[in-house]
Formats: sequence, C-alpha cells, structure tokens
Amino acid sequence: MTRRGVLFAVIASFAGAAHAASSAQPSPEWIRVAVSRNDPQVTLQIHGRFLILATHNGSPIHEGRRLSPIAVRGIPQGLVIGEQVLPFSGVRIEPAGGAAIRVNGKRLRGTLEIVRQKDLSLLVINYVALEDYLRGVLSKEAPDYWPEEALKAIAVVGRTYALYQRLIKAQDPYDVSGDVMSQDYGGKSSEKAATTRAVQATAGWILLHEGKLFPTFYHSTCGGITEHGRVMGAFDLPPLRGGVVCPWCTASPFYSWQYRLTNADINWVLRKSRYGTIGSIRNMHVARRTATGRVEELAIVGAQRTVRLSGYDVRALFGFERVRSALFSVKLAGADTWALEGHGWGHGVGLCQWGAAELAKRGCSAREILSVYYPQTALTQLSDLANRSIDVIGGAR
Repeated sequence: MTRRGVLFAVIASFAGAAHAASSAQPSPEWIRVAVSRNDPQVTLQIHGRFLILATHNGSPIHEGRRLSPIAVRGIPQGLVIGEQVLPFSGVRIEPAGGAAIRVNGKRLRGTLEIVRQKDLSLLVINYVALEDYLRGVLSKEAPDYWPEEALKAIAVVGRTYALYQRLIKAQDPYDVSGDVMSQDYGGKSSEKAATTRAVQATAGWILLHEGKLFPTFYHSTCGGITEHGRVMGAFDLPPLRGGVVCPWCTASPFYSWQYRLTNADINWVLRKSRYGTIGSIRNMHVARRTATGRVEELAIVGAQRTVRLSGYDVRALFGFERVRSALFSVKLAGADTWALEGHGWGHGVGLCQWGAAELAKRGCSAREILSVYYPQTALTQLSDLANRSIDVIGGAR
C-alpha cells in the first residue's frame, strides 16, 4: 500500500482489553476522550510503527512504519483516507512502542478510533490511560506556574470528575469530550513539567462523599461565592450545595467583566435560535436569582412576546466567553444598548481555581483546599477500591 493510501489504527492490547472489560463496571484505569465530534474532516499523522483495524470486526487492515499528514473524511460508502476509499464506517489505530499519533496537529497518547457518523461528520475517540489523560488536562486547565498544592488539588478534582464520567457513560460512545464542556484536553502536546508532577504526586487519589463517587465540578473564577450543584443537574448533596464565600479569587483577570449588546444584537441572536423572533425589544431584566445571586431567569420583553432564559441559556446564546458567568446585572446603557456587568467565569459550582491558587499561596495544602470547596468529602486511593464496584451518586452530566 502506498503512503497516501495508508489508513489508521487498532486498539490492541490496551484498548482491546478495555473493550473486553467487565460489563458490570468499566475499568477506572483508562478513559475514552472525544477529541473531535462533528468535524467533516481531520488530519491524521503517525510517527513510528502502527497497526490499523476495522472497528466492525477487528480485522487488520494495514501495518506501517510512518504516516505523513493525511486527510480523513466520511462519505456514504465509508471513510476516505487520503485518496483511498475504505468500505468501513470506523477504523482503530494503535501505535507501537514510542510511536506518536497526531490529530489536527495535536499529539495524543494511547490509541485512536475514527468513526463516520450518520451525517458523515467524524467522531474521533482517544483511548488513553486515566493518568495520562490528566497530564493533558491539568496543563490546559491551570497555569503551570501556580503553587504546587493548588495544582495537586485541581489534579484530584480532574481525576474524580473524569472517573465519574467514565462510570456513568459506559453505554455512550465516549466518556468525556476534549473541550471545556467536559475538561479541556491538550493531549501530550500540552503537557508541562509542573502540572505532570502534580498529577504524579496525586496518582490515584479521588474524592468521595460518604463512600460514593460524585461529579467534582470546578470552574475558573467564582466571583465571590460558589453556586449550588442543581444548576448542573439533580445534585443536592453537601459537597455541591455551594454558598462557599470565596474572597480569594479577586486576583483573577475574570473576577469582573462587562459585556454590551444592542437590541439588534439580541434580536439577531434570538432569531437564529429556537426562540425565534419576539419583535422589537422593549425591556430586559432579571426576573429571578439563585440564592447566591446568579441569574436564574432573565426576561427579554419583545413587542410580540416575552422570552425567559436561564442564566445558562443566556451564556450559551450570546457566548460563554462574552457572558462569562450567570453572576451579572443588567442595565440600560443607551437608547438601544444594554450593559451586562458581572463577576467570575464559569458555572460557579465546586472548586474555584483562582481561589485555590490564592489559598495555596497562603500556605494551604491540597487536602485543605479540597475541604473548603467540597465539604464532607474524603480523599481515597483508587487502589483501595480495587476488586469491587465503585458506588456512584446519580444526577446527570
């Protein structure tokens, strides 16, 4: 087979064993990361020896020594790799030894699966050891110059969150996405020495509440007080009830923010969304707030009708990087302009990363930081839970 016609890879010893894991509960030692979910095309590159299998029956397709950057896309007949059409809806790629896989330039540890979806877009899943996954997460989620104890606390939180998703998503195609909707994941390309040390120093440590695994949500900057977990789903348990007064994140560049939008902006965004046209904007105000002061319901009054949005919906509609949190106020700033003035970045549930950094600077240990943001929890070693199922608290996400 020519270099241009070369394909992908298999999940052999590592991922193959993962697929054969007990149906009772998936292995906590590895995780499935969707590094691309809807791209019409991805670029694949492999440095070193690799093996490629068809996902539908596990039959080997190709074994190679190197694959130069090549485009992969889906078509009704299967997958196109370079100029070659494969009559398969999915392939698996397993690097041998120290070989490296790159997807869209991002170097990844572990193995890879590429699946053509019904709309012909691609789902690319990285099968990777949990600890290796965390090395690619922590370096993206926290600056490597932050104090070691803060990095260690965030490493424990990231590991617990990932494991929770792993155990509740067993029937789904993947456990987590590789973006901020789960945890930002940069793969091997993003790993840094300080964050890797924090992952290694906390290897296997997770947080439990009354012996049960729960989703350790976390965020950049709480803006002064953490939020109740109900904004993330049916989570009403002590570690996620929020209300932690956090005066430690004021140094965050996202502690205060402002965003202005015009009536034309609002109409344009609504018209493109499921809410549709509401007529000329007459008013906009916060109708309800949560106990921590975040927007629970924002009313946008139009000439034709009124639309009521949750704080999350406002952020999703106008952009998470513009409306950085639901902790904001609204005021008229001109004839047809509105000013949103807020604090913090993120949903506000669980650990505040900038707060954790400041606590570490003041001498707090990772264990103490975790107890501040997740009360009534205990640090537990995964190895202590070997040979038995891990109890998981339900709730969603």
